Amino acid sequence: MTEDEGLSQFVAQAACLFDDTAMAEIAKMLRITNPNALLELQQELIAACAHYREVIATLPCDLPDAPINMSLTKRGDWLETNIINPAERLIAGLAVQNRPTFSTWPYPLSPPKFRDNASLLSELHDLLEHATLLRDSLRGQQADDAGHSQELRAEVFISVVEMLRKYPLGVAESRGVYVPEERRRIGSYVDAVRFIFRKIAGVEENLDRLIRQEIRLTK
Repeated sequence: MTEDEGLSQFVAQAACLFDDTAMAEIAKMLRITNPNALLELQQELIAACAHYREVIATLPCDLPDAPINMSLTKRGDWLETNIINPAERLIAGLAVQNRPTFSTWPYPLSPPKFRDNASLLSELHDLLEHATLLRDSLRGQQADDAGHSQELRAEVFISVVEMLRKYPLGVAESRGVYVPEERRRIGSYVDAVRFIFRKIAGVEENLDRLIRQEIRLTK
């Protein structure tokens, strides 16, 4: 599958998630009456959903459609064990002074012609550099306590809130009212944000912490 084919797959998936039925539900919650604004919002939601769905499909995290779930610590450890250390050993083993270990004499009796490993070594050095930089980046993110699962949730949430700020809504941006029995905030605006978030991230959550952090207090 080419890169363009992969992207079109996520666009098609996003278009199904934000079809006219879903947009009618969003329009009802947010009281959007301008059909042109709703169409523009639909196109922007499809683009954002396709982008984040592709991220989720390639990122170790705990969202439902992720390929695997692995913490930053375990990813760094995995890179060291499976990529960095073996690459360093292989590069050292392929050094010119080690060529005699590849001798095939006496089968045949003629002096051996050793393989030119220049291209392989170049690729190994590139792989080692990439893996080392990624490992160091993951270690730095560990220090900042920036787990990718929660970081991605926050980015999706913020992108939705910022997107909605660009459109004429019939309801105010509001944190809603906290209902202890349901352990979440209730209100047209936050219900719409949660609805969109669920479509994009593939998981239903109350998002209370992000609502308190990112949504403006009602004036």
